Amino acid sequence: MGRRLQPAGVPGERLQGDLAVRQPAGRARDPLLHVVLRGALRRGVRVFQPGQVGVRGQAMSSVVSLQGVGKRYKVSSSRSSWFKDIFRPGKTSTHEFWAVEDIDLEIERGATLGILGRNGAGKSTLLRMISGVSQPTTGTVEVRGRLAAIFSTGAGFNPEFTGRENVMLNGLILGIERDEMLARMGDIEAFADIGEFMDQPIKTYSSGMRSRLGFAVAVNVEAEVLVLDEALSAGDAAFKKKALQRMYDLRDSGTTVLFVSHSLGMVQRFCTEAILLHKGHLVTSGEPEEVVNSYRELLENSEDGKKARQDEKERQLEYAVDHEDEDDTPFRNGPPAPAAGGKVPTGEATVLGAEILDGDGNPARAVASGSEVTVRVRLQYGRDEEKSSAVVTVRNAAGLPVFSTTTGDGGATLGPRSLGERASVDFAFGVPLRPGTYTLDTAVLSPRDGGTCLSRAEAAATLEVVPPEDGHPVRGLVDLPAEVRVLDPAEREAPG
Repeated sequence: MGRRLQPAGVPGERLQGDLAVRQPAGRARDPLLHVVLRGALRRGVRVFQPGQVGVRGQAMSSVVSLQGVGKRYKVSSSRSSWFKDIFRPGKTSTHEFWAVEDIDLEIERGATLGILGRNGAGKSTLLRMISGVSQPTTGTVEVRGRLAAIFSTGAGFNPEFTGRENVMLNGLILGIERDEMLARMGDIEAFADIGEFMDQPIKTYSSGMRSRLGFAVAVNVEAEVLVLDEALSAGDAAFKKKALQRMYDLRDSGTTVLFVSHSLGMVQRFCTEAILLHKGHLVTSGEPEEVVNSYRELLENSEDGKKARQDEKERQLEYAVDHEDEDDTPFRNGPPAPAAGGKVPTGEATVLGAEILDGDGNPARAVASGSEVTVRVRLQYGRDEEKSSAVVTVRNAAGLPVFSTTTGDGGATLGPRSLGERASVDFAFGVPLRPGTYTLDTAVLSPRDGGTCLSRAEAAATLEVVPPEDGHPVRGLVDLPAEVRVLDPAEREAPG
């Protein structure tokens, strides 16, 4: 993926790339969508209108194809309505509810797609239809290749069977021979790490254990398509870190990944493309940052906007609290993850490492909020570079950037560098941050060709911020210096 989606209706433009969507026709569109669509078009996000052909790239390269897909449920007006209907032939108190409606979607092999939307938008319903757990009411779903899915609810497990029996059953469903599945059992057991519970019925498992086993199966069956629906909502910090590492490894090896998460930061960091669902309709698609902006705009303009924004803040805070003891991502050197602005690293430089030093120049793993640190970044060039710059970004546990600086911000330059030459850069700054775990991303940029990312290392270092030395509470995300003075009556009455 990675190419910017073009605005709808641009004359003479041909759609290129990996992802395609189309807006539903026929039924009345939610008025709120007009606000979101206008904002999306301003940002250059691709919005498909009724009747447009929504295909990007070569059709045969699509690994997942949805055509006119919809899912309809019949909903009773009350708990007893369905029972009363039995005795009233020809009458019904149910009404139709479309959880997903008229979605066209083409996803190319190797894509990493984030799916955003409020609760009830149709995200899980869409993934369940793609995974085959649920059948569409209208349209067709085609998946070319082996698909493995991980749902937070543990869907796909028989509660009466043991963990080992469920592993074998899942393998048979995926078309894997018994002997091959037995050969993989050791890796699955080691990854799940649930001990003797492997031979106990699933109904005795906690939600975390079901999540661990489901994840272990999905990432060890060499699936071409991996579906993750809040896959890391359960499990301890150590397992989540291990799972994140495997997710990045699979993504980087070319596995197609469809990803739903409450963490907007994680979607921005992990995915190369995103789509936004609203009331079962597909609204926009594009680079994750752009679609996240559309999602926030949708929240701002909804009728219950205040409650929607508060709910979103609470979900982000809950995610951050649950993950505050984890690294948000493992250390990785570019390519292939997109860097800032969606640029994919070329690999023409390497971030050798990043080290955090305290105020005395000693290596530090933890520092007090409000203290000074130095981040030392070590680089090596893979070609001659006339001019380049280094970047450091600090992210919180939710993956959101809280601070970023470059060599240019400090008036420093990385002048001409030769092939194989190494360089070190010190970034010194204060950390008036809320206590918690932070990760540092680093990148090397070049101004040539309109701006090129030479290398990017995500979570190159981890910084633990502890409470301030004087013990005062940090009530917000940052602890900004402030002066407070109470005015006497004469000062209050003084003009201007």
